[in-house]
Amino acid sequence: MTTPAHSTRTTNFEGAARAAIAGGAPLALLIALGMPGYAAFAMFAGFTAIFGAAEPYRQRALTTGVAGVLQALCMFAGIGVSLLGSPLWLQAVGLVVVLVVAIGTLSTLQTIPAQPIFPVFAFVVSALVPLHPADVPLVATIIVCSVAWAWLVAMSGAVIRLVLHPHAPGVFRPIAPRKHRSLAILRSAALWETVGLNVVGALVAGAVAEAIPGLGHPYWAVIALVSTLPAIRQRHTVLRVVQRFVGTIGGTVIAVGILLLEPSAWWIVLIAVVGQFFAEIFVARNYAVTLLFLTPLALAVSWLSLPEAPGLLALDRIAQTALGAGVSVGLLAVGRAIERRRGRALGATSAIRTV
Repeated sequence: MTTPAHSTRTTNFEGAARAAIAGGAPLALLIALGMPGYAAFAMFAGFTAIFGAAEPYRQRALTTGVAGVLQALCMFAGIGVSLLGSPLWLQAVGLVVVLVVAIGTLSTLQTIPAQPIFPVFAFVVSALVPLHPADVPLVATIIVCSVAWAWLVAMSGAVIRLVLHPHAPGVFRPIAPRKHRSLAILRSAALWETVGLNVVGALVAGAVAEAIPGLGHPYWAVIALVSTLPAIRQRHTVLRVVQRFVGTIGGTVIAVGILLLEPSAWWIVLIAVVGQFFAEIFVARNYAVTLLFLTPLALAVSWLSLPEAPGLLALDRIAQTALGAGVSVGLLAVGRAIERRRGRALGATSAIRTV
């Protein structure tokens, strides 16, 4: 009997549905309980389900579990910084630690995505959400339960496959070969060169963003930087930077248009679910289109925790993204110059070309 050809569209739908459910359900529960101020923590926990999406399920259990613990620890670190008043020097120290731990962990696991964007995003926003010590038990419960839920959603495909795959094998995503991982990567020069690029770039982007008068949200410059710098064994391309900038502008315009309508919290939930779903649909095809959905999701959910004027939000988002992308291009230009002088590639700019 001939097995039906696997559908790429169905592959995207399968992963996108899991990602949307993982983030959307905890967010909806918080809104129903009248706690929209904690929405950002549910969103960051929901990103857990993205990791290990195509891996064999036994390996995926470890990948997703470790990624969930990493997301939770980054949020807890950010909360600690927030409780201490969010001094700039402590944010910088925390950012460096998060980058070192996240890049080492994600590189060892060989995850997709490989860049530390989600752990960094979780830390920097958590560090700015105003909390009191009395809030910590509730927030910790939200984080742990949301991460556990995301892990269960990520693993749910194993049961669904067991029941439905024999009847409709063509509609399921092919399982990738098992990855051969080794802690030896933590001793490689390539890893630490990648860490160095990210740490230097993040501190430079953050410092410049902080120094520009009248411009807020310097952490967006940092996020733009880490999302456009290559991971270990990946090659930087200007195309990805351009896609990041164009997609962010388009997504910001959409987000501002939505926020100017003063949507209710339930509309924000719908925006988050739809945004996460279609971001996963397009992430492997076009990064700019992905950001048309991911940017409104991030801005709308963050707006629930940190309400701000949409117009100022848009100006800061676009300006800081341009700044972070510019630092990324400049840093990689310096890296290429070093490569030419020493005759050997840097860890984050070696053989594989990616967009």
